[in-house]
Amino acid sequence: MKPSRRLRIAIALLVVVGVVVLAVSLTTSWKQPMDQPRTAHPTGTAIPAPVSQQLEEWRRPTTTDPREFANAYARTIWTYDTNRHSYVDWQNAVSVYADPSSAAPEVARSLLPQWAEWEQLQLHKARATATGITAAVTPELEAMANRGQAPNGWHAYVVRARQTVVLDTGTEQLDRQAAVAVVCTPTCRFWSASAQVSP
Repeated sequence: MKPSRRLRIAIALLVVVGVVVLAVSLTTSWKQPMDQPRTAHPTGTAIPAPVSQQLEEWRRPTTTDPREFANAYARTIWTYDTNRHSYVDWQNAVSVYADPSSAAPEVARSLLPQWAEWEQLQLHKARATATGITAAVTPELEAMANRGQAPNGWHAYVVRARQTVVLDTGTEQLDRQAAVAVVCTPTCRFWSASAQVSP
């Protein structure tokens, strides 16, 4: 009787040890960092997370020239490459033009496509560049500046460009325009923008 009782005790101990090892394994796997990608390919191999990349055309200038700053902002909102960066990368690049302590970054991003539009661009492996960028002062914008209602150092332009969009289905040429206001005191920063060029 003693050997069978020892056998039962040994089996019970093995079961308890097995349960403890299983519990420790599950706890460890649950504590993996939440920010690591968990997407897996159907074959079970992990897909690497996309690497954030800033485009050279997105570089925010440090300048006292309001026209140069407005043109650079326009180049940033009209230049993208869905194969090289994420939508968040593009939003971040546009946001740095504005003062982060205000609502200006949100306004700066308002001229970007919406999430659903970005997803469509990704499906077509789209990329775009802006050329021939010009910034002009219209009589309406000049009148606004002369009324004295704008802050010190305020400048506004109608910015225009030719955007070349390359898709997997072909290439399109689009005319782009926006009203862009900047404040330079003396270094320039984004103030506001609108797709509507008339006040």
